[in-house]
Amino acid sequence: MRSLLGPDFVDVGKLDSLYVGADRTRMYGAGFSLYSMLPDIPVDRTDIPRKIATRYFDLVIYGSIHRNQDYLHEVASMYQAPHVIFLDGEDHPGYLNGLGGLTFKRELYNPQPGCLPIHFAIPAEKILSDPPHKSRLMALMDPLNKSSYIYKDEASYYAGYAKSFYAATNKRAGWDCMRHYEILANWCIPYFRVFDQCPPLICQRLPRRAIRLVQECFDSGLISPTTMEDIYANLIDRVMTAVRRDLTTEALATYVLNTVGVTKKETVCVS
Repeated sequence: MRSLLGPDFVDVGKLDSLYVGADRTRMYGAGFSLYSMLPDIPVDRTDIPRKIATRYFDLVIYGSIHRNQDYLHEVASMYQAPHVIFLDGEDHPGYLNGLGGLTFKRELYNPQPGCLPIHFAIPAEKILSDPPHKSRLMALMDPLNKSSYIYKDEASYYAGYAKSFYAATNKRAGWDCMRHYEILANWCIPYFRVFDQCPPLICQRLPRRAIRLVQECFDSGLISPTTMEDIYANLIDRVMTAVRRDLTTEALATYVLNTVGVTKKETVCVS
């Protein structure tokens, strides 16, 4: 949103961890992939109650409706439902009804009224521009093996995926997670365990057909490493096209804005 709208995207309750200079060492996931990246440009975050009361903002977005409901009463009294968005990125399938706006939910197991799917995304600058040299069939990192969590910095973590054709991932508390996108950003295709059981509204913009094929091949136990490398070669260009088109943070923000008909020049408030 900031990349698209600049200072017109007003992040109320500024998250310092997202801005350049933030200390990543104490952050969740060591601050990999998303944190300490935004330039700290001037943004007018003053007098928010008055701005809500005068409908100064074209759109109000709640970035985590389960965790933050600041100004919700004021927003509900001043804004029509099409101008209020609630983001629900929790791992669980629980759904909040009657909020008076449009909800985008990550773990959307079944269709719900007034609710659309959403997913993780990765900044475009984290995606390798050229295909890296591959030297390993499967990356060392495996979420089922805690001893494989050997990387202390983002560069080495990414390099582990970049040198691998495939990397293991799976459902944890929720189906979607940042790891899928970190794998893909490094020209590595996820071996997503039990992906055949993933509901269609979750991870809906991942290159699902390619990931499903890879799962079937590895699960069969009958495909040789050489053949798996050939399969990778046949899939990777289509996979990376999908990554650049659908899985960047700007692509995700555009999806949300286009859904509600907001142009890039309009002002947005996020709480």
